Amino acid sequence: MRGDFVLLLGGMGTGKTIFSSQFVCNSTLKSSEPAVFATFEEDIKSLKRNMLNFGMDLSALEAQKKLKLIDLDVLEGRGLSSNIQVLLEALDEVKGRRLVVDSLTAFLAGTGEKFDYTFMMHLIYKTLKREGITTLMTASRQISGTQETGVEEFVADGIFQLESYQSEAIEMKTRFLVRKLRGTEHDRKYHSVAFTPSGLSILSFSG
Repeated sequence: MRGDFVLLLGGMGTGKTIFSSQFVCNSTLKSSEPAVFATFEEDIKSLKRNMLNFGMDLSALEAQKKLKLIDLDVLEGRGLSSNIQVLLEALDEVKGRRLVVDSLTAFLAGTGEKFDYTFMMHLIYKTLKREGITTLMTASRQISGTQETGVEEFVADGIFQLESYQSEAIEMKTRFLVRKLRGTEHDRKYHSVAFTPSGLSILSFSG
């Protein structure tokens, strides 16, 4: 829902950045909502090049002032409050209504300061909620049956999960699960994930 805070969990190589890029591309092209994409897992040049392989021209959206890209170099070493302010100013610059932070793990590591984690998560949540920004943040996490639940998962309005698994044919595949979506009766089944030239597709689970 508009203004919600959604957390996308997944291990390395599960497609979190592709999913996030499609989120902002769909925002600008289909919903006419400008967006900000803060990338801390890779530099902007690499992000643009890699997403072109999936039919997403981030440079074109940036040139049209529909998308603002920010990387870790801009925020590294600054305080948390300053970094949040940078994100809000970027949203204001393009009149953005959607924000991606890829990833929350790297974003927090870049602040270079010690803080109360619970307080920090509530601060981010309340600030973005107050501004009515629909937010998607990724978190690098290996999914297992004994996975740890962090405070960010209690704060989030929604939790999406991408995970790798070994199929019956002894090959590695990716599947998608909506673990939480506050205020809705959502599907609780796994879905298959296919990587295509036009991005990431979520399909009925094939095992």
